[in-house]
Amino acid sequence: MSKIMLSDDLRNYLNRLPDVELDLLLEAYERPLPEAFRVNTLKASEEKILERLKSRGYSIEPIPWARHGYVVSGGGDLGKSLEHMLGLVYIQGPVSMAPVEALDPRPGEVILDLCAAPGSKSTQIAQLLRGEGVLVANDISFDRVKALSSNLQRFGVLNCVITLVDGRKYPRFAKGFFDKVLVDAPCSSLGIISKNWGIARAWSIGIVERLSELQRRLILAAFDCLKPGGILVYSTCTLTVEENELVVNWLLENREGARVSEIRLKGLRHRPGITEYNGVRLRDEISKTMRIMPYDNWAEGFYIAKIVKEGG
Repeated sequence: MSKIMLSDDLRNYLNRLPDVELDLLLEAYERPLPEAFRVNTLKASEEKILERLKSRGYSIEPIPWARHGYVVSGGGDLGKSLEHMLGLVYIQGPVSMAPVEALDPRPGEVILDLCAAPGSKSTQIAQLLRGEGVLVANDISFDRVKALSSNLQRFGVLNCVITLVDGRKYPRFAKGFFDKVLVDAPCSSLGIISKNWGIARAWSIGIVERLSELQRRLILAAFDCLKPGGILVYSTCTLTVEENELVVNWLLENREGARVSEIRLKGLRHRPGITEYNGVRLRDEISKTMRIMPYDNWAEGFYIAKIVKEGG
């Protein structure tokens, strides 16, 4: 018998969702998420930081799909360690590292992280830029921007501009400006219920519908901020089709130059995006998006889509 109390709304929804094994999902929700981190190569060599952690009793295993990413056990709470306080490591879920790997930032690029706070993916982008190019890290909340700023400073990021703007309005002053854009959208968080069981009790389809409207406007704004030939990665840590495939499908219906691109990440177990839902047929290319259930890797549940802006 599961200890997690699902709202009736949520149980009914999950039972209707294609390709969900509810027993496995509940088992995943009851397991603690694996502790993982990235080594900060902006501050020191990976080898030296790993040697330091191993000497302190930490057991470390590399994450196949994430450069500089590791799962850790033993050695005490890494979040309270000197290495964390000095910005030598950044604690982040293993699957949470996948959207930036799909974006594949490269030195010299100009990149926008549209919903950036508290900064896990911004620091990851900055690390892969290696000090060359520019990262613009944006959030709508002043309190969250304070956390974002603190994390970027702790990580030693210099080539970053922080903006405090409603992401839906970004194309008003940055249309066609960026090489790449990440939208890690606010969502109903069904992929990380093991962090907070309250999500399962409070969930309702009404919340999903409100978020879906916001997500559609954010993905459209992000796409409009891309240069021709640019790349957009859209991600959420939830499982609903309304916040995932339907949002991407809506972009494809509303922007002629939007094309879904395949994502290849070594060792990350996933399933294709859903192309038929509630009697509605979505674009075939939605199958190239990545749906990750919590029990696929016994870690976070996620959805990741990579979209190219044709032209240029």
